[in-house]
Amino acid sequence: MYYPVMLNLRDRPVLFVGGGWETEAKVRGLLAVGARVTLISPYEHPGLEPLVQEGRLCWLRRGYQRGDLAGFSLVISHPTDKSLNAEVAREARERGLWLNAVDDPAHCDFILPAVHRQGDLTIAVSTGGAAPALGVRIKQKLAGEYGPEYAEYLRLLRSFRSIVAATFPEDFEARKAAWYRMVDSAALELLRTGELEAARETLWQALRGHEIGAPQAKEVVW
Repeated sequence: MYYPVMLNLRDRPVLFVGGGWETEAKVRGLLAVGARVTLISPYEHPGLEPLVQEGRLCWLRRGYQRGDLAGFSLVISHPTDKSLNAEVAREARERGLWLNAVDDPAHCDFILPAVHRQGDLTIAVSTGGAAPALGVRIKQKLAGEYGPEYAEYLRLLRSFRSIVAATFPEDFEARKAAWYRMVDSAALELLRTGELEAARETLWQALRGHEIGAPQAKEVVW
């Protein structure tokens, strides 16, 4: 059994022992969440060259050497020769570092799920390493249900966080009820048809409790 978690890797030093066919995509994924990535790989990765020129990626153009893991928070190993994972794992465990060895569960401290993103929405699917392809198929089905409107929806909801907190500063239950009124409102459907201002007004009405049987919120002027 794995314990699911979302990691904040912003400004964290991450080592990627690369060379495998997913190197470019996985390095880009780490950079996208703000990690400070160092790549070790003697192979060509044309898609990563611009990132080096922009100063976003440190690339050591050689193979892994013992001692390379010093100073890193997290390690991902994806060499062309998977037998190298055992050596990387040995050093990672000596240093107390978390290691993901791509497609090599025996040398993993954690595994990576199939991920669908829409803005701040992240849906992760894992089969515990039993059948990653099934996780990908489930992710693809979810992608059809949770489309681009969810990115806009979460941007809009984020703008209400401080407002909700100020409206119910000392009443957690009222604050929770307001959030559920908002997320259960018709705002998402309005966003699906491009009606942003109508969606915003719907959230305001839900926040204020203008629904049958809903408790009235304290009026806050903004």
